[in-house]
Amino acid sequence: MGMEKNYEDWAADSEKLHELAQELLPQTPTVELRISRSLADVAVAAWQREEEPGELPPETDEQTAVRGDAATLALIGQSIEESGIEDGDDVIFKLDAWVLGNALEAADRAGRLQVFPPPAN
Repeated sequence: MGMEKNYEDWAADSEKLHELAQELLPQTPTVELRISRSLADVAVAAWQREEEPGELPPETDEQTAVRGDAATLALIGQSIEESGIEDGDDVIFKLDAWVLGNALEAADRAGRLQVFPPPAN
């Protein structure tokens, strides 16, 4: 049995996560965040960018993920535009927690999230 049992448990957990998400959906918790001005500017530019209109062609899984990640960046830009306050070289803004989760998941999926950064010298 071994790993088969694990996958059965994980499938059941996944279903419960979907059920839990349905209860979380009507709630829109926000978090206050601080990011560098340079990254804030990139996110706002993504929000303000005009895109070519039209129907999407069939996409690969990678293209769908890239488009979703870009949409997350644009939503962060929207939040910065709506609530951002400059604080020195940083911007403080409010963001829906689910957008924060999407951003962290995207970076993790790309192998770019350093949960334990190397120690400073």
